[in-house]
Amino acid sequence: MEKDVVTPGTETQEASQDCAQAVSQEDCAPDVATAVFPDQPQDVQSQDVQPDDQAAIRPDVRQDIPWGLPPEFPIDPFAGDFTGQCGGRFTSEGRKWTFACVTFGCKVNQYETQAIREAWTAAGGWEVDNPAQAELILVNSCAITGKAERDARNALVRLRREACWAVLVLTGCAARLVAGFVPRKDAQKPEADCIVVQEEKQALCDPLVIEDLVHRIYRPEGAESSPSSASAPSAAQQVPAAHWKDLRDRAYPDLRITTYRRVRPVLKVQDGCSHRCTYCIVPSTRGPHVSRDPAAVLAEADRLLEQHAELMISGVNLGQYGRDNPSCGSFWTLLDRLEDALGLKYAGRRRLRISSLEPSQLTEEGCRILSRSQLVAPHLHISLQHASRAVLRRMGRGHYTAETLTEALYRLKDAWPDMGLGADILVGFPGETWEDIDILCRFIENTPFTYAHVFPYSRRPGTPAASFSDQIPRREKAERAARVRSVVAQKARAFWKRRVQDEPDLFLAADAGEGHILKGYIHAVDACYTPCFIPCEELEAAQERVEGAGHSEFVRARPVQTCSHGVVVELVPTR
Repeated sequence: MEKDVVTPGTETQEASQDCAQAVSQEDCAPDVATAVFPDQPQDVQSQDVQPDDQAAIRPDVRQDIPWGLPPEFPIDPFAGDFTGQCGGRFTSEGRKWTFACVTFGCKVNQYETQAIREAWTAAGGWEVDNPAQAELILVNSCAITGKAERDARNALVRLRREACWAVLVLTGCAARLVAGFVPRKDAQKPEADCIVVQEEKQALCDPLVIEDLVHRIYRPEGAESSPSSASAPSAAQQVPAAHWKDLRDRAYPDLRITTYRRVRPVLKVQDGCSHRCTYCIVPSTRGPHVSRDPAAVLAEADRLLEQHAELMISGVNLGQYGRDNPSCGSFWTLLDRLEDALGLKYAGRRRLRISSLEPSQLTEEGCRILSRSQLVAPHLHISLQHASRAVLRRMGRGHYTAETLTEALYRLKDAWPDMGLGADILVGFPGETWEDIDILCRFIENTPFTYAHVFPYSRRPGTPAASFSDQIPRREKAERAARVRSVVAQKARAFWKRRVQDEPDLFLAADAGEGHILKGYIHAVDACYTPCFIPCEELEAAQERVEGAGHSEFVRARPVQTCSHGVVVELVPTR
């Protein structure tokens, strides 16, 4: 099972759009655990393996029992040929191998982990819940903040201790940074058996590379690699440093998915960013923008909408879609193609959401396409960052103003009289004044925001803003964030009350499991992204009547009252 690890809101900041939404979008509720293995039972104590005992439990030595296989493993691991429910083939040792995925960061990372998961499963892997029980472990890292990078390093140290026999594969935005990390004296160095830098991540789906990784599981220490590894890409080796400009001519990474672990799948359409905000390291870790072929986007969207009620269109910077390849058109052209191809098939039964947009992207063309869409939900999440022009310029985001958003909302008001409007906001940026905070708070009060994610700025080594002289003390940044959050909370509560008073029925898609936010309730969202809470027993009863209710099919609900987290609803019985 994938362990999605998020960075606490008080430590995180927005990068080039989606990469900062590890804590800011629908998949991460306020109470999401920040431990590396959040789902691990608290009463289970991990056992440190002493060096003298390692040989006794290494898979390449311990051949007498099917080590690491979960209780539900569907086969006798030493029987003959078999193709089971998890697909794939046996290894040369005659049994399947186990793997686990540990994912940090944004929705783009979550998508890429899913692509690797599917490739490993098709090659014969069996995913286990607990990484400490896996023979091959993927660590998909994030570098949006210094803390995110530390989280990846700490995960490697912990995994090396708890699964000393496993082959550790490190990839993601922090892979190169972690590889070059020098720990303080006497501290344990985070080490991986295989380092795959971000621009090579797709190699982890290559059958030859997977075969080499699996061979490492069974190969005794000191043995040579498998013959196939010589012709495989460089995924099983450490890749030398590269400047982001060296990646300008790269192709879009060949990663794709057929299903998704979560209720709302991510559809990745773009990678990289060429707009270098002064606080953001993403252009250095993911390289310049690159766009996915529209035909591949349409095919994958159709596959995912067959199985899920909602779909999230995502990328590192959606505004740069198509700039590297004019044949792709713009992002709005892509959205129009999705509408033309899938609108009649899914209108009223499925919803599209856009992960994040800058105010400058909400052009007349964009607003026109949104207004006529039958698929896009009336909900926008805006990478605003601030409302003060002075602060935006220092952030390197002087290409729009807060008023740019106001103008766009005016264009949308007829088509979307009721809409959800969220934002990412970064406070405490170097040089920011309390007057700037006043400007920001007034703008929030006068704009129909329904929620916002407010982050105190944190220094990111390797970015220009980290060396700005007028840094703000941590305590004062926290005070400013608290003030802005109080204004946002008032706007959210007012919106929830209006939903209870004005909306007779809501059509909901479940967003998380039982007790994710409120005990005894399932978290769900309506078209406007209102946080709604369905009593568990009601949703279970609905699922007995309608297969996929709340997941692949919307459920109809009536708002009852507001609560501290949103709107409590009751399901409307179906005839």
